Amino acid sequence: MAAIGHYHRAENLVAPTAQPCAGRLRETMAGVRNSRGGKKTRKRAADAGILEAMLAAFPGDGLRALRDRAVLATGMAAALRRSEQVALTVDDIELVPEGLRVIIGRSKTDQGQEGAEVAVLEGSRLRPKAHLLAWMAAAGHDSGPLFRRLTRSDELTDDGMSDRAVARLVQAAARKAGLDERQFAGHSLRAGFLTESAARGATIFKMQEVSRHKTVQILSEYVRSAERFKDHAGTGFL
Repeated sequence: MAAIGHYHRAENLVAPTAQPCAGRLRETMAGVRNSRGGKKTRKRAADAGILEAMLAAFPGDGLRALRDRAVLATGMAAALRRSEQVALTVDDIELVPEGLRVIIGRSKTDQGQEGAEVAVLEGSRLRPKAHLLAWMAAAGHDSGPLFRRLTRSDELTDDGMSDRAVARLVQAAARKAGLDERQFAGHSLRAGFLTESAARGATIFKMQEVSRHKTVQILSEYVRSAERFKDHAGTGFL
C-alpha cells in the first residue's frame, strides 16, 4: 500500500487510500493489522558498555581496525542513522576543542536538505574524536567520503562505505564481543546513544539536539524505559 501510494503521488495522482470511496479499504487494512498484531521487536541498543566491548573487539593500528572503531564510535556519539553516516564527507567534520562538529546534509527527517549540526564531545571513555582522527590520519584523504570502502586486502578505495556495510560491521562487532549478533543492527548505535543518555538523566530536549527527532514522542519511550524502576509505585511495600 505504501509503494502504490508513493507512485501515485509521484505521478500527481490521488493515492487509492486517499480517495473518497476508500473507507472500506482502510477498514480492511486496519483489520489486517489488528489480526497480525503483536509486540514490536526492536534491535538491542549498543549502550556505552556494549560499545566499549565492541571497540575492544577491533584491536591494532591496521587501516580496517582504525576505520571500524571510528565508524562505531562516531555513529553512537552523534546518534547517526546509517544513511547519514555513510553520506558524511571530510568537509562535514569540524574539529573544535570540545570535540567535533558534524554537519548532516540530508536525513530521514530533513527532506528539505536544510542540514543540521551535531556536537560530539571528545570523551574520555569511548573517545569518538580520537578514533576519528586516527582513521583520518591513517587514510590520508582530505576530501570525499569520510568513511571509505576497503578492499579485501585492506587497501583504501575512493568509494564510500554502504549503509549495509555499517549494519554488517555492528553485527560483526557484537559477535566478536561475545554477544548475539542477531540482536543488533545498524540502528543499535543511534539507539545506544539515546538509551545511555536517558539512563544518565539527560533531558529529552538535550537528547533531541543530538538525535534531531522532529517530535519527542519516540524519545519519550527511551526516557520511560530508563526510568521504569525509578521511584517505582511499589517502592516501600513490595
